Amino acid sequence: MRICAVIPAYNSQSTIARVVSQTRLYVQQVVVVDDGSADRTARCASLAGAHVIGCGKNRGKGYALALGFRYFLGQGFDAVITLDADLQHDASDIPHFIRRFDFSGADLIIGDRLHSRRDIPRLRFVPNWVGTHCFSWLTGQVILDSQCGFRFYHRRLLAALPVLCDGFDAESDLLLRAGRKGFKIDFVPVKVIYHEKCRKSKKRGKIGKNKGCYTSFYRPVRDTYAICINFLKNWFWRKR
Repeated sequence: MRICAVIPAYNSQSTIARVVSQTRLYVQQVVVVDDGSADRTARCASLAGAHVIGCGKNRGKGYALALGFRYFLGQGFDAVITLDADLQHDASDIPHFIRRFDFSGADLIIGDRLHSRRDIPRLRFVPNWVGTHCFSWLTGQVILDSQCGFRFYHRRLLAALPVLCDGFDAESDLLLRAGRKGFKIDFVPVKVIYHEKCRKSKKRGKIGKNKGCYTSFYRPVRDTYAICINFLKNWFWRKR
Protein backbone atom coordinates (compact mmCIF):
# COMPACT_ATOMS: atom_id res chain seq x y z
CA MET A 1 0.00 0.00 0.00
CA ARG A 2 1.30 3.44 -1.01
CA ILE A 3 0.35 6.05 1.57
CA CYS A 4 0.56 9.82 1.39
CA ALA A 5 0.19 12.19 4.34
CA VAL A 6 -1.64 15.50 3.94
CA ILE A 7 -0.98 18.21 6.53
CA PRO A 8 -2.93 21.50 6.34
CA ALA A 9 -0.80 24.25 7.85
CA TYR A 10 -1.29 27.92 8.72
CA ASN A 11 1.42 30.02 10.39
CA SER A 12 3.06 26.85 11.70
CA GLN A 13 6.74 27.61 11.17
CA SER A 14 7.59 26.69 14.77
CA THR A 15 6.20 23.14 14.50
CA ILE A 16 5.86 22.08 10.86
CA ALA A 17 9.42 20.82 10.37
CA ARG A 18 9.10 18.43 13.31
CA VAL A 19 5.72 17.18 12.12
CA VAL A 20 7.02 16.58 8.59
CA SER A 21 10.22 14.86 9.73
CA GLN A 22 8.35 12.52 12.08
CA THR A 23 5.63 11.73 9.52
CA ARG A 24 8.11 10.89 6.75
CA LEU A 25 9.24 7.88 8.79
CA TYR A 26 5.92 6.13 8.13
CA VAL A 27 4.62 7.16 4.68
CA GLN A 28 5.90 7.39 1.11
CA GLN A 29 5.28 11.13 0.75
CA VAL A 30 4.29 14.07 2.94
CA VAL A 31 2.27 16.90 1.44
CA VAL A 32 1.91 20.18 3.32
CA VAL A 33 -0.82 22.53 2.15
CA ASP A 34 0.20 26.04 3.20
CA ASP A 35 -3.08 27.84 3.83
CA GLY A 36 -1.87 31.37 3.10
CA SER A 37 0.62 31.58 5.97
CA ALA A 38 2.28 34.91 6.71
CA ASP A 39 5.40 33.25 8.14
CA ARG A 40 7.98 30.71 6.88
CA THR A 41 5.70 27.67 7.11
CA ALA A 42 6.13 26.71 3.44
CA ARG A 43 9.92 27.12 3.54
CA CYS A 44 10.31 25.10 6.75
CA ALA A 45 8.08 22.32 5.40
CA SER A 46 10.02 22.15 2.15
CA LEU A 47 13.39 22.00 3.91
CA ALA A 48 12.06 19.16 6.06
CA GLY A 49 11.27 17.14 2.93
CA ALA A 50 7.61 17.85 2.23
CA HIS A 51 5.96 18.57 -1.09
CA VAL A 52 4.34 21.96 -0.52
CA ILE A 53 1.11 23.22 -2.09
CA GLY A 54 0.28 26.90 -1.56
CA CYS A 55 -3.22 28.38 -1.28
CA GLY A 56 -2.19 31.98 -1.89
CA LYS A 57 -4.45 33.29 0.87
CA ASN A 58 -6.00 31.84 3.99
CA ARG A 59 -9.08 29.82 2.97
CA GLY A 60 -9.60 27.38 5.83
CA LYS A 61 -8.75 23.81 6.78
CA GLY A 62 -11.39 22.24 4.54
CA TYR A 63 -10.14 24.09 1.48
CA ALA A 64 -6.57 23.02 2.28
CA LEU A 65 -7.65 19.40 2.64
CA ALA A 66 -9.45 19.55 -0.70
CA LEU A 67 -6.23 20.67 -2.41
CA GLY A 68 -4.25 17.94 -0.70
CA PHE A 69 -6.79 15.25 -1.60
CA ARG A 70 -6.82 16.39 -5.22
CA TYR A 71 -3.04 15.94 -5.35
CA PHE A 72 -3.31 12.56 -3.58
CA LEU A 73 -5.86 11.21 -6.08
CA GLY A 74 -3.80 12.44 -9.03
CA GLN A 75 -0.64 10.69 -7.83
CA GLY A 76 -2.16 7.23 -7.55
CA PHE A 77 -1.68 6.63 -3.84
CA ASP A 78 -3.84 3.98 -2.16
CA ALA A 79 -4.59 5.85 1.05
CA VAL A 80 -3.96 9.13 2.78
CA ILE A 81 -3.25 10.00 6.41
CA THR A 82 -4.28 13.46 7.61
CA LEU A 83 -2.81 15.10 10.68
CA ASP A 84 -2.44 18.59 12.08
CA ALA A 85 0.60 20.84 11.90
CA ASP A 86 0.58 21.87 15.58
CA LEU A 87 2.02 18.68 17.17
CA GLN A 88 -1.35 17.60 18.59
CA HIS A 89 -1.05 14.34 16.65
CA ASP A 90 1.81 11.91 17.22
CA ALA A 91 3.07 10.50 13.91
CA SER A 92 4.22 7.34 15.69
CA ASP A 93 0.53 6.36 15.83
CA ILE A 94 0.38 6.06 12.01
CA PRO A 95 1.28 2.32 12.00
CA HIS A 96 -1.77 1.71 14.20
CA PHE A 97 -4.00 3.08 11.44
CA ILE A 98 -2.35 0.82 8.87
CA ARG A 99 -2.71 -2.27 11.05
CA ARG A 100 -6.34 -1.36 11.70
CA PHE A 101 -6.98 -1.15 7.97
CA ASP A 102 -5.33 -4.53 7.44
CA PHE A 103 -7.70 -5.95 10.07
CA SER A 104 -11.00 -4.25 9.18
CA GLY A 105 -10.59 -2.92 5.62
CA ALA A 106 -12.44 0.25 6.67
CA ASP A 107 -12.71 3.14 4.21
CA LEU A 108 -12.29 5.75 6.96
CA ILE A 109 -10.36 5.22 10.19
CA ILE A 110 -10.43 8.00 12.78
CA GLY A 111 -8.18 8.53 15.76
CA ASP A 112 -10.08 8.00 19.01
CA ARG A 113 -9.08 10.41 21.76
CA LEU A 114 -12.15 10.02 23.96
CA HIS A 115 -10.75 6.83 25.51
CA SER A 116 -8.66 9.18 27.69
CA ARG A 117 -11.25 11.69 28.90
CA ARG A 118 -9.18 13.22 31.69
CA ASP A 119 -6.55 14.45 29.20
CA ILE A 120 -9.03 16.41 27.06
CA PRO A 121 -10.05 19.97 28.02
CA ARG A 122 -13.72 20.11 29.04
CA LEU A 123 -14.44 22.77 26.40
CA ARG A 124 -13.35 20.30 23.71
CA PHE A 125 -14.60 17.06 25.29
CA VAL A 126 -18.27 17.97 25.79
CA PRO A 127 -19.05 18.99 22.15
CA ASN A 128 -17.21 15.92 20.89
CA TRP A 129 -19.04 13.61 23.30
CA VAL A 130 -22.40 15.03 22.22
CA GLY A 131 -21.31 14.79 18.59
CA THR A 132 -20.44 11.11 18.86
CA HIS A 133 -24.01 10.27 19.89
CA CYS A 134 -25.63 12.48 17.24
CA PHE A 135 -23.30 11.26 14.50
CA SER A 136 -23.86 7.62 15.49
CA TRP A 137 -27.59 8.12 15.15
CA LEU A 138 -27.39 9.84 11.75
CA THR A 139 -24.80 7.54 10.17
CA GLY A 140 -26.18 4.29 11.57
CA GLN A 141 -22.68 3.32 12.74
CA VAL A 142 -21.01 3.60 16.13
CA ILE A 143 -18.92 6.79 16.17
CA LEU A 144 -16.31 6.96 18.94
CA ASP A 145 -14.72 10.34 18.10
CA SER A 146 -16.40 12.69 15.64
CA GLN A 147 -13.90 15.55 15.57
CA CYS A 148 -10.37 14.15 15.51
CA GLY A 149 -8.46 15.24 12.41
CA PHE A 150 -5.96 12.37 12.66
CA ARG A 151 -7.46 10.08 10.03
CA PHE A 152 -6.90 7.39 7.40
CA TYR A 153 -8.89 7.73 4.16
CA HIS A 154 -8.90 5.04 1.49
CA ARG A 155 -8.86 6.45 -2.04
CA ARG A 156 -12.22 4.84 -2.91
CA LEU A 157 -13.89 7.09 -0.34
CA LEU A 158 -12.22 10.32 -1.46
CA ALA A 159 -12.84 9.47 -5.11
CA ALA A 160 -16.56 9.30 -4.30
CA LEU A 161 -16.94 12.14 -1.79
CA PRO A 162 -15.52 15.61 -2.55
CA VAL A 163 -14.81 18.09 0.25
CA LEU A 164 -17.74 20.52 0.40
CA CYS A 165 -16.75 22.82 3.29
CA ASP A 166 -13.84 25.23 3.62
CA GLY A 167 -13.55 25.33 7.41
CA PHE A 168 -13.09 22.96 10.35
CA ASP A 169 -16.54 21.50 9.65
CA ALA A 170 -15.19 19.76 6.52
CA GLU A 171 -14.06 16.68 8.43
CA SER A 172 -17.34 16.19 10.26
CA ASP A 173 -19.18 16.62 6.96
CA LEU A 174 -17.04 13.94 5.31
CA LEU A 175 -17.71 11.63 8.25
CA LEU A 176 -21.47 12.14 8.04
CA ARG A 177 -21.65 11.65 4.28
CA ALA A 178 -19.36 8.62 4.41
CA GLY A 179 -21.60 6.96 7.00
CA ARG A 180 -24.80 7.75 5.12
CA LYS A 181 -23.29 6.44 1.88
CA GLY A 182 -22.48 3.13 3.54
CA PHE A 183 -18.70 3.43 3.72
CA LYS A 184 -17.22 1.47 6.60
CA ILE A 185 -15.93 3.63 9.46
CA ASP A 186 -13.54 2.39 12.12
CA PHE A 187 -11.50 3.86 14.97
CA VAL A 188 -8.11 3.38 16.56
CA PRO A 189 -6.93 4.79 19.92
CA VAL A 190 -4.38 7.59 19.58
CA LYS A 191 -2.41 9.64 22.04
CA VAL A 192 -4.17 12.65 23.49
CA ILE A 193 -2.01 15.77 23.17
CA TYR A 194 -3.35 19.18 24.14
CA HIS A 195 -1.38 22.33 24.79
CA GLU A 196 -3.97 24.32 26.69
CA LYS A 197 -1.40 25.81 29.12
CA CYS A 198 -0.20 27.99 26.29
CA ARG A 199 -3.53 29.64 25.52
CA LYS A 200 -2.41 32.75 27.41
CA SER A 201 -0.30 33.53 24.37
CA LYS A 202 -1.75 36.62 22.66
CA LYS A 203 -1.37 35.23 19.14
CA ARG A 204 -2.88 31.86 18.30
CA GLY A 205 -0.61 29.59 16.32
CA LYS A 206 2.55 31.06 17.82
CA ILE A 207 4.91 29.31 20.19
CA GLY A 208 3.64 29.61 23.75
CA LYS A 209 5.31 30.45 27.01
CA ASN A 210 6.61 26.94 27.55
CA LYS A 211 8.99 25.43 25.02
CA GLY A 212 7.34 22.80 22.87
CA CYS A 213 3.84 24.03 23.68
CA TYR A 214 1.66 25.50 20.94
CA THR A 215 -1.77 27.01 20.51
CA SER A 216 -4.53 25.95 18.16
CA PHE A 217 -6.52 27.81 15.48
CA TYR A 218 -9.73 25.95 16.35
CA ARG A 219 -12.35 28.44 17.60
CA PRO A 220 -14.54 26.50 20.05
CA VAL A 221 -17.71 28.58 19.69
CA ARG A 222 -17.65 29.54 16.01
CA ASP A 223 -16.31 26.25 14.68
CA THR A 224 -18.56 24.11 16.89
CA TYR A 225 -21.52 26.16 15.64
CA ALA A 226 -20.46 25.50 12.02
CA ILE A 227 -20.27 21.76 12.74
CA CYS A 228 -23.77 21.82 14.26
CA ILE A 229 -25.18 23.63 11.22
CA ASN A 230 -23.48 21.12 8.97
CA PHE A 231 -25.03 18.27 10.95
CA LEU A 232 -28.50 19.78 10.43
CA LYS A 233 -27.84 20.18 6.70
CA ASN A 234 -26.95 16.51 6.43
CA TRP A 235 -30.01 15.54 8.46
CA PHE A 236 -32.60 17.61 6.61
CA TRP A 237 -31.34 18.53 3.16
CA ARG A 238 -28.49 16.47 1.79
CA LYS A 239 -29.37 13.33 -0.06
CA ARG A 240 -27.67 10.06 0.67
